[in-house]
Amino acid sequence: MDRPAALAPGAGPRRFRGWRRWQVFSLALLLLLGGGYPLWVARWRPLPVEGTAPSDGLIRVPGVVHVHSSLSDGGGSPAEVAAAARAAGLGFVILTDHNNLDAKAFEGYHDGVLVLVGSELSTTAGHLVGLGLTNDPAFRFSGDAEDGLDDIRLLGGTPFAAHPLSLRGDFQFTGWDLPGPWGLELLNGDSQWRSAGWGRLLRTAALYRLNRSYALVGSLTAPSLEAWDALLAEREVPGIVGADAHSRVPIRKDVSIRFPSYQALFRLVRNHVLLKSPLSGRVEVDAPAVLEALARGRAYVGVDALAPAGGFFFVAEAGGHRWSMGDTVVPSPDLTLKAGGLLPAGTRLTLRRNGRMVKEAVGGMESRAEQAGVYRVEARVPGSDLPWIISNPIYVFDRNQAAARQLRGAWPAPRAAPAAVKVIADFEAAPPFTPEFDPSSEVSPAVTDPKAGVDGRAAARLQFRLGAPGPAQPHTWCALVNRESRDLSAYRGLVLALKGDGVYRIWVQVRDQNPASEDQGLEHWFASLRTSNEWTRVAVPFSKFRSTNKKSDGRLDLEKIRSLVFVLDVGAVKPGTRGTIWIDDLGVY
Repeated sequence: MDRPAALAPGAGPRRFRGWRRWQVFSLALLLLLGGGYPLWVARWRPLPVEGTAPSDGLIRVPGVVHVHSSLSDGGGSPAEVAAAARAAGLGFVILTDHNNLDAKAFEGYHDGVLVLVGSELSTTAGHLVGLGLTNDPAFRFSGDAEDGLDDIRLLGGTPFAAHPLSLRGDFQFTGWDLPGPWGLELLNGDSQWRSAGWGRLLRTAALYRLNRSYALVGSLTAPSLEAWDALLAEREVPGIVGADAHSRVPIRKDVSIRFPSYQALFRLVRNHVLLKSPLSGRVEVDAPAVLEALARGRAYVGVDALAPAGGFFFVAEAGGHRWSMGDTVVPSPDLTLKAGGLLPAGTRLTLRRNGRMVKEAVGGMESRAEQAGVYRVEARVPGSDLPWIISNPIYVFDRNQAAARQLRGAWPAPRAAPAAVKVIADFEAAPPFTPEFDPSSEVSPAVTDPKAGVDGRAAARLQFRLGAPGPAQPHTWCALVNRESRDLSAYRGLVLALKGDGVYRIWVQVRDQNPASEDQGLEHWFASLRTSNEWTRVAVPFSKFRSTNKKSDGRLDLEKIRSLVFVLDVGAVKPGTRGTIWIDDLGVY
């Protein structure tokens, strides 16, 4: 369940003491009024499976993705998450605390479970889960959707749209046209809770102490997969389940209940990745294998609370060759799709091509793939409308079609910045920007570097150390500020050259006159830029700027610009960060 309020590392909310009393009361009421139903619930177990184990030579490893710890708004520490993953029988678990990688030092094997660390980024187009991020950068994620995708790419990761169809408006994903090879959460824990309704949630809470798996699976609803099928029509899109596990429900400020437990959620729905060999216990080998399987779609979603899902297979075979989920296969007359494995008796398999059902069968299934398309399988157990298994697709396309799809799903090529129509500052004369910073931070007074520019001449220099916020100084910043009034209404945006001695993010601000603003009548509009160790020309369209003001008039008045600012704060880089950023050839286009 996705909630933006963050907790300090190691801190935890006070627990709601009336929670257990309420559960005991509800259990007593069930026993008095429910007849044999409470006993039946207590004895309920997942369905047994039967049939033949897969013989595709791949190892199934169950894991959970999208988990929050106390390093953001989760209820337990990373160590508690790892212990719960072991108790639930997982092979891996991926922590994705909000907008940070603070758990990165914990990454590795704990209690026999592979713990990986990604992040859930809050962006202007919804939330992105970044998996496989290689390191914890000095910079902070900016909140812009394209920036988020680019940062995940820089850090070697794979992005997935989180809870894309959430009933909560600010959680819904709106970036369906965003470029790049991002995947999709097909199921999400937070979305499931929101779509269940109060009746189901109260039922879940009442039955939870009797049988956690039964109570939680009763709150699940069938997901809508139309948006996934629409994306799959254009490109490859790996699908996963995001547990969105917090093990914490807030009641009021600083008061919460630990519900549901991590362990109960980890038994509910899982990602089953397909690996060429079992996990070895070596992080440097196992982490890339798991992450590649998720990024490639060599995995499937299983509701293990309904029945153990680790024995399912979906393959394509032709001419003595075999392919599995996530693979692209060239059509051939004898290409055959097969699905089955260890299933509960009476399991109905549905084969879909481009989202439409082409065949149904009970138990195993075999079908010729006579047409090109995207083929995937859903499995339902008797007595449940909820899909027990959702496979990732096998793609059947000729080489030209496959190449076109790959191109549509590729990262976009860098765009060349336009030439400046007017130069605002080349930094050769007296510096038009002055340093400003809070008392806990530092900025060098020498804001011009005479030989560091693009052409070997002068450039602006922001040599900084960002202080840590505290009670006496809640906001910290380091900035270069120019307070000249300008009319920029004839231009589309700013253009400049940028370089750093490390990889940082820096805010560029334009401040216009807005009498309604509480900040000295100025409205602050901002966009984020990322530095590299080489000079890079970047353009920032005015349309990309967002306002920080609660009393925004919704319009950047370019004819009333009163300040241009380059600023670092805790939303741009981590407190304590030291470095140097150079700026040259600032202009407009």
